[in-house]
Amino acid sequence: LLKCPTKFTQSLLLLYLGVCVMGKNLTRSTLALAVVGAMSSFAMANDVVETTKEKEATQLQTIVLTAEEQVKQSLGASIITDKDLEKLPVVNDISEYVRRMPGVNLTGNSATGQRGNNRQIDIRGMGPENTLILVDGKPVNSRNSVRYGWRGERDTRGDSNWVPADAIESIEVLRGPAAARYGSGAMGGVVNIKTKKVTNEVHGSVEVFTNQPENSKEGSSHRESFNLSGPIIKDVLSYRLYGNYNKTDADAADINPLTESGSRAAGREGVENKDISGRLAWQINDQQSLTLDTSFGRQGNEYTGDIQNSNADATNPDSSFSNIAYVNGLLGKETNTMYRDSYALTHEGKWAWGDTKLLAQFDKTKNKRIPESLAGGPEGSPNSFDKKTSVLDTTRFNAETNIPLDIFLPQALTLGAEWVEDKFSDATSTVQADASGLVQLPSDRTHMKSRIASAYIEDNFKVTDATDLVLGVRFDDHSKSGSNWSPSLNITQKLGDYFTLKGGIARAYKAPNMYQNAEGYLLFTRGNGCPDTTATASGSCYLVGNADLKPETSINKEVGIQFEKDIVNASLTWFRNDYKNKITSGDEVVGTTTVGSTTYHLLEWTNIPKALIQGLEGSVSLDFGNINWTNNFTYMMDSVNKTTGNPLSVVPNYTINSIFNYDITDQFDVNFVYTQYGRQKPRQFAETRNTTMNTKSVPSYGIAGINVGYKFTDQFSGRLGVSNLFDEQLVRNNDLNQTYNEPGRAYYASLKYAF
Repeated sequence: LLKCPTKFTQSLLLLYLGVCVMGKNLTRSTLALAVVGAMSSFAMANDVVETTKEKEATQLQTIVLTAEEQVKQSLGASIITDKDLEKLPVVNDISEYVRRMPGVNLTGNSATGQRGNNRQIDIRGMGPENTLILVDGKPVNSRNSVRYGWRGERDTRGDSNWVPADAIESIEVLRGPAAARYGSGAMGGVVNIKTKKVTNEVHGSVEVFTNQPENSKEGSSHRESFNLSGPIIKDVLSYRLYGNYNKTDADAADINPLTESGSRAAGREGVENKDISGRLAWQINDQQSLTLDTSFGRQGNEYTGDIQNSNADATNPDSSFSNIAYVNGLLGKETNTMYRDSYALTHEGKWAWGDTKLLAQFDKTKNKRIPESLAGGPEGSPNSFDKKTSVLDTTRFNAETNIPLDIFLPQALTLGAEWVEDKFSDATSTVQADASGLVQLPSDRTHMKSRIASAYIEDNFKVTDATDLVLGVRFDDHSKSGSNWSPSLNITQKLGDYFTLKGGIARAYKAPNMYQNAEGYLLFTRGNGCPDTTATASGSCYLVGNADLKPETSINKEVGIQFEKDIVNASLTWFRNDYKNKITSGDEVVGTTTVGSTTYHLLEWTNIPKALIQGLEGSVSLDFGNINWTNNFTYMMDSVNKTTGNPLSVVPNYTINSIFNYDITDQFDVNFVYTQYGRQKPRQFAETRNTTMNTKSVPSYGIAGINVGYKFTDQFSGRLGVSNLFDEQLVRNNDLNQTYNEPGRAYYASLKYAF
């Protein structure tokens, strides 16, 4: 090789040396390889002279995938199509379907089981806060306007329900290293909801859906939606408009049983969605387009009595809980309403040398809700009948270019930069008084803000016809937690005609949220909520925000093999996330004082050293043309906070999903779905002075469903189905440590007219 001075062998030598160095320090070498690849591309650019249009076209066809597109072909990526959502419709939220993907479950925001029925998408056990929700590639962060509790919970349904199912073209679910390129909040993975595109001819649809539970105490659902798209000036200016009304009633107040202590956990809240979105797409010329997106959403709840900590009996007026009068007075009412307005302007260019994309986005979230208590057992419980509004403004600018090159090796170079600024005003959750004098509270506690400036570079190298190598590095600078480097490496290696080896490693990160950073956000406990340590063995505790927190980081690794032949597509993947600097409420006392007979301890949000996530994912799909059978499983080998020994979130130790689709004729289809959830292990070790903790595990259970669809005409179709066919209903029960309700058998139907 040394005697053969060709560009190809030189590049192979560089790659070989890089791999050798990686054995010593993977993170640094990945960064170095990315920089070397970029420098070599720019250094040699002047040597490339395009002499004819034919040669230009040939060069651009040498490599067809950008680094992002190549990474999306990893084993940690799944695609849900609009046909999937049509054949197995969701009742309310697309999270119901996303949970059937490998590595995905629904869980609360902590391992406590608090807010148990507000389950959100959790990828590879990293928790909902580490799952980034995108709509058409643009992050959605409305949940960040919801107060963050002492144990890490939020009273929110998350951000997966802003787009109605009928408006979705596809959903990309990216796990592990494949998601690291998206920056803060993507350590577990990314869910990218892609809406339907504008059309050059008039097309539209109207759909109605209803879901009726067999148990009258469970809330029924209905939704009505429409889509309309077409040209204003053919081939030049087009529009798209969709709207949606979706209502799910709350469970009955007494759906869950009384516990031995006489309390009753709250059932599932109702939810009401109102959404409308518009798009104008201007094809300026053959090379340039300009797209304006606007969307307006409203989500309101129907309260069932969830008070976070104590799970008071909302039907018992003699309950000893101090705020029971408020709870009983609010049952069935809308106690929180989220308004989200989003505006985005996107310019895309396709040039002889590559593609460009420029984005300007502004989101405003107004979180209008009943104020919650901020101290002790009543923390998170309603304490007023008057709603207060917090406002989160997010401004985002992004610029990206993709350049195909043929220097040393065929490659696709991506360069990008991003600026994100959050401004948050919350006058409701920043009112806890300090009786100790320990905390130097700022004069204005209500306003919080953060800024992240980012730059990234990625390169997809076509090393051989059988080998693709993607190198990348992302740099983020947070206004409070400082800078972070996220290098990544993904490789695809074909092994003969049928097998492909795929693997990746990336350093992902998450910046502290604004409550964790805010020096004016204060929580209090009289004692039972204090950490179970010698330093806090008696007295009361305050928890205050910490402006000096480090960002959370995770080294995400995966490697697996894929088999494709004829009707079979199968894969097996091992993944491991080494989690560092997870942010949690601290147990080290940073200040102590005694006032009268009470000793006060001051704690702050802090970084814990290490946590570990590890597991296996597998899938087998059989495609017979009119019959498609897809199966996948996830097995969690480890999910542990190495400081406390507790799991990071409450997820099953294994999950098996099976979906069977049979197109009997062109008009008639039938679909079966089955999911088996393994045992769910809760916290085993007390983190607070109150050590009365239930350590029972939730036993394994399975959910089955069936539906049939029929096309009456080319435009008119309908569907009937039964979910939870064998009525495996679970009720929230503190005695059994069952932290959420699993709805029982229900019957659903939909009608759709498309033109």
